[in-house]
Amino acid sequence: MTTRREAAQQDRLWPALVAGAAASALSRAVTYPPDLLKAQLQIHGVTNADASQHHLSTLQIAKQVAQAEGLAGFYKGFGAVLAGVVPATMVYYAAYETSKRLVPEEWGAFQGLTVGLLTQLAAGLAFTPVDIIKERMQAQRLMRHAYSYTGPWDAATSILRSQGAGGLLRGYWLTNAVWLPWNTIYIALYEQSKHHMADVLNLSSQSQADESEWQSSPAALPGWAVGACSAASAAAAAVVTHPLDVVKTRLQVGAASPGAHGGGKSLQIARHLLAMEGWRGFGRGLTARVLTIAPGAAMQWFLYEMIKSRLD
Repeated sequence: MTTRREAAQQDRLWPALVAGAAASALSRAVTYPPDLLKAQLQIHGVTNADASQHHLSTLQIAKQVAQAEGLAGFYKGFGAVLAGVVPATMVYYAAYETSKRLVPEEWGAFQGLTVGLLTQLAAGLAFTPVDIIKERMQAQRLMRHAYSYTGPWDAATSILRSQGAGGLLRGYWLTNAVWLPWNTIYIALYEQSKHHMADVLNLSSQSQADESEWQSSPAALPGWAVGACSAASAAAAAVVTHPLDVVKTRLQVGAASPGAHGGGKSLQIARHLLAMEGWRGFGRGLTARVLTIAPGAAMQWFLYEMIKSRLD
Protein backbone atom coordinates (compact mmCIF):
# COMPACT_ATOMS: atom_id res chain seq x y z
CA MET A 1 0.00 0.00 0.00
CA THR A 2 1.16 3.53 -0.72
CA THR A 3 1.40 5.75 2.39
CA ARG A 4 0.13 9.33 2.47
CA ARG A 5 3.72 10.56 2.56
CA GLU A 6 4.66 8.50 -0.51
CA ALA A 7 1.50 9.64 -2.29
CA ALA A 8 2.32 13.28 -1.52
CA GLN A 9 5.84 12.83 -2.91
CA GLN A 10 4.43 11.23 -6.07
CA ASP A 11 2.00 14.16 -6.48
CA ARG A 12 4.83 16.72 -6.47
CA LEU A 13 5.37 17.88 -10.01
CA TRP A 14 7.83 20.69 -9.46
CA PRO A 15 11.05 18.61 -9.13
CA ALA A 16 10.38 16.94 -12.49
CA LEU A 17 9.35 20.23 -14.11
CA VAL A 18 12.39 22.15 -12.90
CA ALA A 19 14.78 19.30 -13.69
CA GLY A 20 13.32 18.76 -17.15
CA ALA A 21 13.38 22.45 -18.07
CA ALA A 22 16.96 22.94 -16.82
CA ALA A 23 18.25 19.78 -18.49
CA SER A 24 16.55 20.63 -21.79
CA ALA A 25 17.85 24.23 -21.84
CA LEU A 26 21.43 23.15 -21.09
CA SER A 27 21.44 20.35 -23.65
CA ARG A 28 19.94 22.52 -26.39
CA ALA A 29 22.53 25.22 -25.81
CA VAL A 30 25.20 22.66 -26.68
CA THR A 31 23.42 20.97 -29.60
CA TYR A 32 21.89 24.05 -31.24
CA PRO A 33 24.64 24.63 -33.88
CA PRO A 34 24.27 21.18 -35.52
CA ASP A 35 20.48 21.61 -35.34
CA LEU A 36 20.81 24.86 -37.29
CA LEU A 37 22.98 23.13 -39.91
CA LYS A 38 20.37 20.37 -40.21
CA ALA A 39 17.60 22.90 -40.92
CA GLN A 40 19.66 24.67 -43.59
CA LEU A 41 20.68 21.38 -45.22
CA GLN A 42 17.06 20.21 -45.41
CA ILE A 43 15.86 23.27 -47.35
CA HIS A 44 19.05 24.11 -49.27
CA GLY A 45 18.04 22.16 -52.36
CA VAL A 46 14.96 24.27 -53.00
CA THR A 47 16.43 27.68 -52.16
CA ASN A 48 19.42 27.47 -54.49
CA ALA A 49 18.99 27.20 -58.25
CA ASP A 50 22.60 26.08 -58.74
CA ALA A 51 22.48 22.27 -59.06
CA SER A 52 26.04 22.03 -57.73
CA GLN A 53 24.76 23.45 -54.45
CA HIS A 54 22.10 20.75 -54.00
CA HIS A 55 24.41 18.19 -52.40
CA LEU A 56 26.52 20.24 -50.02
CA SER A 57 27.85 18.43 -46.97
CA THR A 58 27.35 19.42 -43.34
CA LEU A 59 30.91 20.80 -43.22
CA GLN A 60 30.39 22.88 -46.37
CA ILE A 61 27.20 24.42 -44.97
CA ALA A 62 29.04 25.14 -41.69
CA LYS A 63 31.76 26.99 -43.62
CA GLN A 64 29.13 29.06 -45.44
CA VAL A 65 27.47 30.04 -42.15
CA ALA A 66 30.81 30.96 -40.56
CA GLN A 67 31.87 33.07 -43.55
CA ALA A 68 28.51 34.86 -43.86
CA GLU A 69 27.62 35.46 -40.21
CA GLY A 70 30.49 34.37 -38.01
CA LEU A 71 30.06 32.46 -34.75
CA ALA A 72 26.76 34.21 -33.99
CA GLY A 73 25.30 32.66 -37.13
CA PHE A 74 25.36 29.23 -35.50
CA TYR A 75 22.94 30.49 -32.84
CA LYS A 76 20.45 32.18 -35.16
CA GLY A 77 17.01 31.75 -33.60
CA PHE A 78 18.33 30.46 -30.29
CA GLY A 79 16.46 33.24 -28.51
CA ALA A 80 13.18 31.60 -29.57
CA VAL A 81 14.41 28.27 -28.25
CA LEU A 82 15.62 29.76 -24.97
CA ALA A 83 12.33 31.62 -24.45
CA GLY A 84 10.15 28.75 -25.60
CA VAL A 85 11.91 25.60 -24.47
CA VAL A 86 11.42 26.15 -20.73
CA PRO A 87 7.60 26.49 -20.75
CA ALA A 88 7.30 23.92 -23.56
CA THR A 89 9.36 21.38 -21.62
CA MET A 90 7.31 22.05 -18.50
CA VAL A 91 4.16 21.28 -20.53
CA TYR A 92 5.81 18.05 -21.68
CA TYR A 93 6.66 16.86 -18.17
CA ALA A 94 3.33 18.01 -16.73
CA ALA A 95 1.53 16.02 -19.43
CA TYR A 96 3.80 13.03 -18.83
CA GLU A 97 3.26 12.97 -15.04
CA THR A 98 -0.49 13.63 -15.35
CA SER A 99 -0.94 10.94 -18.01
CA LYS A 100 0.86 8.39 -15.84
CA ARG A 101 -1.68 9.02 -13.09
CA LEU A 102 -4.69 8.89 -15.40
CA VAL A 103 -3.78 5.71 -17.30
CA PRO A 104 -4.15 2.55 -15.13
CA GLU A 105 -0.97 0.57 -14.42
CA GLU A 106 -3.00 -2.59 -15.09
CA TRP A 107 -2.81 -1.76 -18.79
CA GLY A 108 0.76 -3.02 -18.72
CA ALA A 109 2.85 -2.20 -21.80
CA PHE A 110 -0.13 -0.40 -23.34
CA GLN A 111 0.06 2.10 -20.48
CA GLY A 112 3.46 3.32 -21.64
CA LEU A 113 2.27 3.65 -25.24
CA THR A 114 -0.83 5.59 -24.15
CA VAL A 115 1.15 7.86 -21.85
CA GLY A 116 3.63 8.58 -24.64
CA LEU A 117 0.79 9.36 -27.06
CA LEU A 118 -1.01 11.75 -24.69
CA THR A 119 2.25 13.43 -23.68
CA GLN A 120 3.32 14.09 -27.26
CA LEU A 121 -0.10 15.38 -28.33
CA ALA A 122 -0.06 17.91 -25.48
CA ALA A 123 3.62 18.83 -25.80
CA GLY A 124 3.24 19.33 -29.55
CA LEU A 125 0.97 22.33 -28.91
CA ALA A 126 3.82 24.00 -27.03
CA PHE A 127 6.77 22.82 -29.11
CA THR A 128 5.36 23.41 -32.62
CA PRO A 129 5.35 27.26 -32.41
CA VAL A 130 8.87 27.18 -30.94
CA ASP A 131 9.96 24.85 -33.75
CA ILE A 132 8.49 27.06 -36.48
CA ILE A 133 10.12 30.25 -35.19
CA LYS A 134 13.43 28.45 -34.60
CA GLU A 135 13.53 26.92 -38.08
CA ARG A 136 12.54 30.16 -39.82
CA MET A 137 15.28 32.04 -37.99
CA GLN A 138 17.76 29.27 -38.82
CA ALA A 139 16.76 29.27 -42.49
CA GLN A 140 16.56 33.05 -42.88
CA ARG A 141 19.95 33.27 -44.61
CA LEU A 142 18.55 31.09 -47.41
CA MET A 143 14.98 32.48 -47.41
CA ARG A 144 15.54 36.24 -47.57
CA HIS A 145 13.38 36.41 -50.69
CA ALA A 146 10.42 35.23 -48.57
CA TYR A 147 10.97 36.88 -45.20
CA SER A 148 13.47 38.79 -43.09
CA TYR A 149 13.02 38.95 -39.31
CA THR A 150 14.88 41.10 -36.81
CA GLY A 151 14.47 38.46 -34.12
CA PRO A 152 12.26 35.68 -32.72
CA TRP A 153 9.58 38.10 -31.47
CA ASP A 154 9.39 39.79 -34.87
CA ALA A 155 9.08 36.34 -36.49
CA ALA A 156 6.22 35.35 -34.16
CA THR A 157 4.26 38.59 -34.64
CA SER A 158 4.81 38.55 -38.42
CA ILE A 159 3.47 35.00 -38.67
CA LEU A 160 0.46 35.92 -36.52
CA ARG A 161 -0.32 38.96 -38.70
CA SER A 162 -0.02 37.11 -42.00
CA GLN A 163 -1.36 33.65 -41.11
CA GLY A 164 -3.13 33.97 -37.79
CA ALA A 165 -2.68 31.62 -34.83
CA GLY A 166 -2.80 28.65 -37.19
CA GLY A 167 0.48 29.79 -38.70
CA LEU A 168 2.26 29.03 -35.43
CA LEU A 169 0.80 25.51 -35.40
CA ARG A 170 1.63 24.71 -39.01
CA GLY A 171 2.90 21.15 -39.22
CA TYR A 172 1.46 20.17 -35.81
CA TRP A 173 0.22 16.77 -37.00
CA LEU A 174 3.35 16.22 -39.06
CA THR A 175 5.42 17.07 -35.97
CA ASN A 176 3.51 14.37 -34.11
CA ALA A 177 3.99 12.01 -37.05
CA VAL A 178 7.75 12.48 -36.56
CA TRP A 179 7.96 12.42 -32.77
CA LEU A 180 5.35 9.79 -31.88
CA PRO A 181 7.27 7.01 -33.67
CA TRP A 182 10.56 8.53 -32.50
CA ASN A 183 9.49 8.30 -28.86
CA THR A 184 8.19 4.75 -29.32
CA ILE A 185 11.40 3.54 -30.97
CA TYR A 186 13.61 5.46 -28.57
CA ILE A 187 12.00 4.21 -25.37
CA ALA A 188 11.90 0.59 -26.55
CA LEU A 189 15.58 0.64 -27.56
CA TYR A 190 16.62 2.62 -24.49
CA GLU A 191 15.08 0.16 -22.03
CA GLN A 192 16.51 -2.85 -23.86
CA SER A 193 19.97 -1.32 -24.17
CA LYS A 194 20.07 -0.54 -20.44
CA HIS A 195 19.40 -4.19 -19.61
CA HIS A 196 22.03 -5.29 -22.14
CA MET A 197 24.56 -2.83 -20.73
CA ALA A 198 23.87 -4.08 -17.20
CA ASP A 199 24.56 -7.63 -18.41
CA VAL A 200 27.80 -6.56 -20.11
CA LEU A 201 28.98 -4.76 -16.98
CA ASN A 202 27.83 -7.69 -14.84
CA LEU A 203 25.51 -5.51 -12.77
CA SER A 204 22.80 -7.57 -11.11
CA SER A 205 20.51 -7.67 -8.09
CA GLN A 206 18.78 -10.49 -6.25
CA SER A 207 15.17 -11.23 -7.10
CA GLN A 208 12.54 -9.53 -4.97
CA ALA A 209 10.99 -12.95 -4.29
CA ASP A 210 14.07 -13.93 -2.25
CA GLU A 211 15.00 -16.67 -4.67
CA SER A 212 18.42 -17.84 -5.76
CA GLU A 213 18.18 -16.07 -9.11
CA TRP A 214 19.76 -12.77 -10.07
CA GLN A 215 18.50 -10.18 -12.53
CA SER A 216 20.23 -7.48 -14.54
CA SER A 217 19.96 -4.13 -12.73
CA PRO A 218 19.75 -1.07 -15.04
CA ALA A 219 19.22 1.11 -11.96
CA ALA A 220 22.84 0.42 -10.97
CA LEU A 221 24.26 1.72 -14.28
CA PRO A 222 26.84 4.53 -13.98
CA GLY A 223 26.03 7.87 -15.56
CA TRP A 224 28.26 7.31 -18.62
CA ALA A 225 26.44 4.04 -19.40
CA VAL A 226 23.01 5.67 -19.17
CA GLY A 227 24.23 8.41 -21.49
CA ALA A 228 25.64 5.88 -23.96
CA CYS A 229 22.38 3.90 -24.04
CA SER A 230 20.39 7.09 -24.53
CA ALA A 231 22.66 8.40 -27.31
CA ALA A 232 22.64 5.13 -29.27
CA SER A 233 18.87 4.72 -28.97
CA ALA A 234 18.23 8.34 -29.94
CA ALA A 235 20.51 8.07 -32.98
CA ALA A 236 18.74 4.93 -34.23
CA ALA A 237 15.31 6.52 -33.78
CA ALA A 238 16.52 9.67 -35.57
CA VAL A 239 17.64 7.69 -38.63
CA VAL A 240 14.29 5.90 -38.94
CA THR A 241 12.17 9.06 -38.62
CA HIS A 242 14.41 11.46 -40.56
CA PRO A 243 12.51 11.48 -43.90
CA LEU A 244 9.40 12.75 -42.09
CA ASP A 245 11.50 15.40 -40.37
CA VAL A 246 12.74 16.71 -43.73
CA VAL A 247 9.16 17.11 -44.99
CA LYS A 248 8.10 18.71 -41.69
CA THR A 249 10.90 21.26 -41.84
CA ARG A 250 10.09 22.25 -45.42
CA LEU A 251 6.41 22.58 -44.58
CA GLN A 252 7.09 24.80 -41.57
CA VAL A 253 9.69 26.95 -43.30
CA GLY A 254 7.56 27.31 -46.43
CA ALA A 255 10.17 25.93 -48.84
CA ALA A 256 7.73 24.02 -51.03
CA SER A 257 7.30 23.65 -54.76
CA PRO A 258 5.87 26.58 -56.73
CA GLY A 259 2.49 24.88 -56.95
CA ALA A 260 2.39 24.40 -53.21
CA HIS A 261 4.11 27.65 -52.26
CA GLY A 262 3.00 29.09 -48.95
CA GLY A 263 0.50 26.38 -48.15
CA GLY A 264 1.95 23.17 -49.48
CA LYS A 265 0.64 19.96 -47.97
CA SER A 266 2.96 17.27 -46.68
CA LEU A 267 2.30 14.89 -49.59
CA GLN A 268 2.85 17.64 -52.17
CA ILE A 269 6.16 18.56 -50.57
CA ALA A 270 7.26 14.92 -50.44
CA ARG A 271 6.39 14.38 -54.11
CA HIS A 272 8.19 17.54 -55.16
CA LEU A 273 11.23 16.55 -53.13
CA LEU A 274 11.32 13.10 -54.72
CA ALA A 275 10.90 14.51 -58.23
CA MET A 276 13.57 17.20 -57.86
CA GLU A 277 16.18 15.51 -55.66
CA GLY A 278 15.37 11.81 -55.64
CA TRP A 279 15.45 9.62 -52.56
CA ARG A 280 18.66 11.32 -51.49
CA GLY A 281 16.65 14.43 -50.69
CA PHE A 282 14.91 12.63 -47.82
CA GLY A 283 18.30 12.13 -46.18
CA ARG A 284 19.23 15.82 -46.18
CA GLY A 285 20.67 16.88 -42.84
CA LEU A 286 20.72 13.35 -41.39
CA THR A 287 24.27 13.64 -40.05
CA ALA A 288 23.51 17.01 -38.46
CA ARG A 289 20.27 15.66 -36.97
CA VAL A 290 22.01 12.66 -35.41
CA LEU A 291 24.72 14.98 -34.06
CA THR A 292 21.95 17.08 -32.52
CA ILE A 293 19.66 14.40 -31.10
CA ALA A 294 22.11 11.75 -29.87
CA PRO A 295 24.29 13.92 -27.60
CA GLY A 296 21.26 16.03 -26.71
CA ALA A 297 19.31 13.00 -25.46
CA ALA A 298 22.33 11.64 -23.58
CA MET A 299 23.00 14.97 -21.90
CA GLN A 300 19.36 15.68 -21.14
CA TRP A 301 18.66 12.28 -19.54
CA PHE A 302 21.84 12.45 -17.47
CA LEU A 303 21.16 16.01 -16.28
CA TYR A 304 17.48 15.32 -15.67
CA GLU A 305 18.16 12.34 -13.40
CA MET A 306 20.92 14.19 -11.54
CA ILE A 307 18.94 17.41 -10.96
CA LYS A 308 15.68 15.64 -10.10
CA SER A 309 17.37 13.36 -7.55
CA ARG A 310 18.75 16.43 -5.75
CA LEU A 311 15.40 18.21 -5.73
CA ASP A 312 13.35 15.22 -4.50
